[in-house]
Amino acid sequence: MHPRLTVAAAVAALACSATTGAAAQDTIRVGVPMELSGKFVSYGAPGKRGTEMAAEAFNYKVAGKKLELLFRDVQSDAQTTVSVINELVSQAKVNYMIGPIGSPIVAAAIPAWQQGKPIWLVPGSSSTKLEEVAGAEPMFFHTYPYAYHYHTSEAAALKHYLGPGKRVAVIYSDDSYGRTHLPYVQKYYKEAGYNIVAEELVRTNASDLNPVLTKIRVSRPDILIGLVQTTDAITLAKQIHTRRLDVPYLVGTAYTQLDEWRNAVGEAQEGWLGVTTYLPGAQRAANPDYPHIFPSLTEWEEKFRKRFNAEPDFLDIGTYATAAMLFLAIDRAGVDDREKVAAELRKIDLQTVFGRGNFKPTEGGTKQQAFTDMVVFQNQGGKNVVLYPLADATGKLQPLKR
Repeated sequence: MHPRLTVAAAVAALACSATTGAAAQDTIRVGVPMELSGKFVSYGAPGKRGTEMAAEAFNYKVAGKKLELLFRDVQSDAQTTVSVINELVSQAKVNYMIGPIGSPIVAAAIPAWQQGKPIWLVPGSSSTKLEEVAGAEPMFFHTYPYAYHYHTSEAAALKHYLGPGKRVAVIYSDDSYGRTHLPYVQKYYKEAGYNIVAEELVRTNASDLNPVLTKIRVSRPDILIGLVQTTDAITLAKQIHTRRLDVPYLVGTAYTQLDEWRNAVGEAQEGWLGVTTYLPGAQRAANPDYPHIFPSLTEWEEKFRKRFNAEPDFLDIGTYATAAMLFLAIDRAGVDDREKVAAELRKIDLQTVFGRGNFKPTEGGTKQQAFTDMVVFQNQGGKNVVLYPLADATGKLQPLKR
């Protein structure tokens, strides 16, 4: 090669390198590993939508720099998740990461994340195993309730409306779901001043729950709690309704918001309580300091529908709030520095479209947890009425009338 060409090539390479370096300095990159295909795509798709919408609220600019989202598909697969997180952490060297969402996929991401420990916001996974492994890490921020938060919220709502001293019966399934939730019911309902008078175990997919319901009737509870998954919850609701079981308050978990359950049980859904992180139609005012980022819930829902031509679900709005808090923390820090941004995240305490955004320690060991107050609702006349938190309530608790 001609010496002049060699020199010219070197100069061009240096110029290209300088341009690339300058571009990198002018860009803040956020890794977004999500389940964009595979069996957990119903988690990852809203996660992607929520993150995109949050970035749009900031016009893709934070701390005076361009905001770049590095979306990666973990394919709902553990091995793929490891590869994707390794690429983001070890090669792209991101300082911030949002997702994935599904409990087993989040669990698979932990070892790879630990190699570099960027700020990691997890807007999913209710597994207390996640809390045991990653909860104490200073760069771990969790923004979805753990299993026990279901029962702290429902017990608090019932105590507010009914006071202490009520009798509680529990039906729980003989699987990991029922056995995981039962100790939390025992703990938090007793702390609320309730007396658990019956605990009845049922097999999963059992077709006849009448023997158990007979035992429940004998114990004469004021409250019946069903710790079963959706298919068994359909059977439970139908047979309680058919028997006209004389229990004033029926308490479920997340299944009572699902169309699958509601469509299957029909009029038997009347009076059931449930718990969720977001219920369409709830009222929440705009944040007066950040109305563009956190508008009223009604306005946010309208923007979402216009943007995606779909109805938002709890993961859309939860991931939106999660991403928006991260972007706000980066903006407040004014620099692409994980320590300074983490410090700003810990300072955040504001009203979001998803509720109060404020990171606090949990009793289970997570240092930084937001959004633990779940929405408790009751089906009244075919509609879900919000009971708790009280600031968001659209009605009051009503006893079931047979």
